[in-house]
Amino acid sequence: MAECVESELSLWDPERDLVALPGAPGRSHRLGGRVLAGFEEVRERIVAERLVKVGKPSSGRSRDPFPTLPAVTVLDASAEPLLRQRVRTVVECLERLVRRYPCDAELQEFLDVPPVLRRWILRHVEPEELRVDFCRLDLLGESLGSVRVLEFNPSSPGGVISSGMLHRFWRESSFGDVLARWGVPEAPMERPEWFADWLIDYGRERGVRDEDALRVGVFHSRLSTKFELDQVDAQLVRRGRAPVELYPDDVEGAKALRLGYLKYIPVDAGEVRRWETFCSRMVAADLVVPNALGERWVAENKLCLAALSDPRFRRLFTPRQCAALDALVPFGRKLGDGLSEAEAVADREHLVLKAPYGCRGETVTVGAQTPADAWASLVRDPAYRGWLLQEHVVASAVETRDGTYFRDLLVPVLNGRVIGYASRMNRGHLLNGSRGGAAPAVFAPHELCDTTALPPAGSGSASPTGPA
Repeated sequence: MAECVESELSLWDPERDLVALPGAPGRSHRLGGRVLAGFEEVRERIVAERLVKVGKPSSGRSRDPFPTLPAVTVLDASAEPLLRQRVRTVVECLERLVRRYPCDAELQEFLDVPPVLRRWILRHVEPEELRVDFCRLDLLGESLGSVRVLEFNPSSPGGVISSGMLHRFWRESSFGDVLARWGVPEAPMERPEWFADWLIDYGRERGVRDEDALRVGVFHSRLSTKFELDQVDAQLVRRGRAPVELYPDDVEGAKALRLGYLKYIPVDAGEVRRWETFCSRMVAADLVVPNALGERWVAENKLCLAALSDPRFRRLFTPRQCAALDALVPFGRKLGDGLSEAEAVADREHLVLKAPYGCRGETVTVGAQTPADAWASLVRDPAYRGWLLQEHVVASAVETRDGTYFRDLLVPVLNGRVIGYASRMNRGHLLNGSRGGAAPAVFAPHELCDTTALPPAGSGSASPTGPA
């Protein structure tokens, strides 16, 4: 497909992009009323199923319902297979960084993983076997030609579980017959126990006997919100397992556990000094946990996005992989090692600054929204040397009576396979769930399998948009 066509090919099917907020085009669409009716039913299901919103860690458990919008969108039938192929290939490239890290001195120096984490990465016996078991890519952009990946998020299943439930509620609402007539297939993440099934199978494939997987550790931070844990626990319970919530430094509590999931990476790497037994058991495979330490603490590092963009590391990838990187990864450089302070000051309006292990958008500074003198002080401060400088990518926007809503596209990848799509919409540019906003429903137009035929070059959208 030619570049000029890709730049014009929207990610969203224009006939099935039904954002029914006041003043938005979907409100006046012939199906707008159906969206609003289904929305009320979906909200009732959210309350009944106790699906709660993302809370800030300091606020404790949120009691507010998971925020959603009267919005149903289907991805463009021509754009989605190409996007999915590129997403899978870029995750392959991330895996390549994970596997190369233990033996590549230049990559080790560039990523600058804190020593307290690096020591465990280097203790993996077979780093060439490491893989990104689960991750969620956060993308911004309006068209196939403009969309870019900003985050990989290899440890956060909560948002994907919640989005899968939301999509299932829409499918089971009165709007479900429209989705059926559109031929919108079920995505794997919509299945009620997909995460528990995957985790149990992951342990079984690595030698954890069924009787040893009746209790499953859910390892989390002292600041983790219940949003991130409740639905994981609920899925495990429905599969006859007893979830055990505990901290990684709880040696006694974890002693009898053989299978678990590590929810987070500590913002303060020094916390890992208290995880000696936990990390030793993971490296020895006595405690089986997906996204092993050698994967997690490399792939979570946002400087991987700079490595995937920086020409110095193209030596690690095939021509096919480089083509996907060129298409999907935005310009990114390491401050002071790839982009100088002077260059960062001069190009402020086109750059975003991020901490290598930041989360929840708390360490993100958008140059275009920062006064020039404040930005200059920031990038010249030695404390920020080594942070990621990333191209400022323009988000997809929807105009409403209340102003512009921005939206992203989330793509969860499990064992190398895209398992669905999701999105967040907000009136602010930071679309992290903890920063407010709400979720529309985003459906794939095809079965999410590796054999989906790619559209021929230059083809346009071919969506089933008959009467509903």
